[in-house]
Order: sequence, then C-alpha cells, then structure tokens
Amino acid sequence: MVQKKRLGEILIAEGLVSPADVAQALRTQVGGNRRLGHIVVRMKLITADDLVGVLSTQLELEIYDLSKIDSSGVSRIVPRYLCQRYTVLPLALKENNVLEMAMGDPCDEEAISNLEQYTGKVIQPLLAKQTDIERAIPTRVPLRMKDLLLPQYTVVITRVILAICLVLLAILGYVVSQYIHKATYGTEEIIDGFKVYRNYDLILEVDTGGVLKFSGRSAFAKGYYSVTFNSKEELNKFLERRQDDFSEKQADWLGWAVSEELP
Repeated sequence: MVQKKRLGEILIAEGLVSPADVAQALRTQVGGNRRLGHIVVRMKLITADDLVGVLSTQLELEIYDLSKIDSSGVSRIVPRYLCQRYTVLPLALKENNVLEMAMGDPCDEEAISNLEQYTGKVIQPLLAKQTDIERAIPTRVPLRMKDLLLPQYTVVITRVILAICLVLLAILGYVVSQYIHKATYGTEEIIDGFKVYRNYDLILEVDTGGVLKFSGRSAFAKGYYSVTFNSKEELNKFLERRQDDFSEKQADWLGWAVSEELP
C-alpha cells in the first residue's frame, strides 16, 4: 500500500515552503496540539487557500464550490460567531443526523468536536476555500443577539454608539448656543426692505435710507413705543432720556444693538 505523503512533504514538493521553513514549523509545533497547516499559515509562509489546495492533495478530497450549493435550509443551525471562530459553514442536513460542514481544515478535530457538541449532530467535513467560507458567512448565516455580545461586535457597537453620542452632543451644543445667542441678541431679519432687530419686547428697524424706528414695550413704562428717528444720534438721545424705563437686560441689548449693529 502506498503511504500518503505528509503535509510538510507536499508543501515542499509544490514549492510553497522550503525544508528549513517546515523544520522551523515542526519545532514550533513540539509540545502542543497545533496542526502543522495552522502553524505555517500563522507564520505567513502560505495562505489559508494554499493550505486547502495542499489538504486536497494530501487527503484526496474535492474542493467544494460554495456558490453552487444552497445552504439556506441549515442557515440557523450554527450561530455566526461559531462559524467565524472555526471558519466553517453549514451546508446540508443529511440522513442519520449528519450535518455537512464546509471547512478550510477538515482535520481540525477540536472544531469538529465543539460543533458536534453544540449542534448535537454528526459533522461531516467538506473541504472549501477559507476565503469562500469567510465571504459566505455574512450573507448566509443570520446575525443573532448573542453574536452582538462578542468582543469583535461590541467594539464596533461601542464605536457606533460613541459616534452617535458625539453627533448628538454636537447638535445639542449647537441648539444651546443658538438659544443663548437668541436670548442674548434676539433675532435679526429683513422685512419689506427694513432690517429688523427684536429682543425683550423691543424692536429696532432700519430702512435703506438710514431712517430708524424704535417700538415695543419697556419694563417700567406704561404704553407702547413707536418712534421714528432720522439718525442714530437722535435715537441715542431718546434712549438716554428714557433709560429708567428699561430693565437691565433691555438696556444691555439696546446698547449692543445701537452701538454694534446700527449704521
């Protein structure tokens, strides 16, 4: 009987690694239960898909094309986080409780054992490219609440929530600043050719010819103001005579509007 070649021999024969690389990987493997294929991929000597091709040669297994397989009937048997942890994809449930499972490494006994324990089914590994499995998992295996509790998702969710909070804080800051600005300086608008300033029940209007109109109610005077002035100086003299009629906030606003805003 012809003895099957070892994985390291096939890697060397196909020119994927050197004998020195395999020797280093084997030394690394001593004292643990890690598989040689896993180690050479971790060492970045070959890619995960390179390993699949070598395993196909070593184990005489077909490499399955996932695009030609409908796995919708078993999409919820294994949660997404386990599929991603072991790089597997459930494909079909067969007779006698056998679950066909696409795997990048069908020799991963730990993954097979854990998946059998979780599903309560007998796992039949089918060889597939790791990149094909990784690409298929997000589209074929639905995301569950338990998946969201895993570190790789909680980090993303935390970042999203933080980003939303920062946006909300920025919006709140803008709204508050606008409120404070309006409370302090009032509103400014153009109406029928007049520039109109409003705040604290007082209104200042300026037309294009420089005519000023002052109207509104002061805090300590009876009645309603409605006075027109031909210049800012006339308005200032009027306000000085009536200064006791205004509250502190009204006086401050009038001082700002007349000195900073009026022409």
